[in-house]
Amino acid sequence: MNNGKAGKRGVVQGWSPAVARRNLQFLWSVRADKLDGHGYAFTLTVRNCPETPEEWARLVRRWMESMERTLGAVRIHWVIEWQRRGVPHLHGALYFDVDRSMAEEIVNGWCYLVGHGARSQGQSVTPITDLVGWLRYVAKHAARGVSHYQRNPEAIPEGWKGRTGRMWGHRGEWPCDLPQKVSLAGREGDRGYYAWRRLLRSWRIADARAAADWSRLRQARRMLHCTDRHVSEVRGVSEWVPRHLSEMMLLNLSDRGYAVQFQAPAALELV
Repeated sequence: MNNGKAGKRGVVQGWSPAVARRNLQFLWSVRADKLDGHGYAFTLTVRNCPETPEEWARLVRRWMESMERTLGAVRIHWVIEWQRRGVPHLHGALYFDVDRSMAEEIVNGWCYLVGHGARSQGQSVTPITDLVGWLRYVAKHAARGVSHYQRNPEAIPEGWKGRTGRMWGHRGEWPCDLPQKVSLAGREGDRGYYAWRRLLRSWRIADARAAADWSRLRQARRMLHCTDRHVSEVRGVSEWVPRHLSEMMLLNLSDRGYAVQFQAPAALELV
């Protein structure tokens, strides 16, 4: 019953479609143009698998607290995935107010906490230099669903199955927008949504071709291909589109006679 009281959180058993969706929704809600500070994308590994998920969770928490306390990290996004050999590793992004090289200190902090279970050569830390860097980070995680080998339940260590702990999270202040819902309709039912999908496909093809990303180009060309008409009519799209381009597409649809209706907590200037 919806009595206003949240139910007790269940035991997390690894990646699920709902977990992946919530992580992606958070990343999409971040206002990339308002991300201040100096960022780093990281992948941190261990040589040996911790015996329990609680031990791993303590290690991750202590490292993040160390980054905040000693290096001054102002925001962190983290994701836990699995290597093929059944060992967890940590992906994420760190942001600092200080403009100086932090990569070596990030790696050293992790290796110090892990001890002999990690080597600096096995870690990866790269600067997020601009807006494009953040968008690449988001695109990387957007491309990984539950079927990705690093999120496959078969890779979970035997002693962890049924109680893996949280798969992702964030700390600090992130500039986020509340979700916005847009209703599209034309003279013949929901044809406005079909027109939106065709616009989005055209943009994806042009964007992939400009970046010479041939794998993404092939995916963009096939995004609306479906042999089942009933599935095709309700098939959604999953793609990050810059805010100004979304607004331009909606204006295009409005000029062409489609009804564009916003249902959101905060109204756009476009309304």
